[in-house]
Amino acid sequence: MAKRLRAPVPYDVSVRVFYRDGWLCHWCHRPVVFAPALHLLQGFVDKAGSSGLVAYFHPNWSRAGAPLLDHLGAVIDHVEAFARGGAHDETNFVTACNKCNARKNARPAEAYQLERPGKPVRGKYGEPKSWDGLSAVFLALADRGAPLDPSERRWVEALRKHRGAAVAAQ
Repeated sequence: MAKRLRAPVPYDVSVRVFYRDGWLCHWCHRPVVFAPALHLLQGFVDKAGSSGLVAYFHPNWSRAGAPLLDHLGAVIDHVEAFARGGAHDETNFVTACNKCNARKNARPAEAYQLERPGKPVRGKYGEPKSWDGLSAVFLALADRGAPLDPSERRWVEALRKHRGAAVAAQ
């Protein structure tokens, strides 16, 4: 059987899925964090003189270099694993934290949920309604002139497009 090639998830689709899911992991229900925001935040604090003293971002999302990303970094996961024939489209995508994504791997969603049933995180005041994974921090730092790589520029476009559509829908 020939291996199917998987295209990258488009930035605008990722942003729609993150916002659709409220920036909460589909599997464990915890808030996730937008990696590009932590990348710019790392640059901001490094420039302020804290270089090497804080661990907000690491390109490999290592636990030592970026503990938040290692556990709570926002990723797009296939509910039905692509490797098992799942569709590579928005209807099969969910927001996941990096840990759950790695733990689930290509297992069927039902098997993963039986093994690790996500318990709703109960807060005194209910589910977060305004959590955005720090995407607003990312846009604010980008607006302040933080150096952006090509990928981060595409994230800025996708986030602004989504926000513009959300404002127009109100």
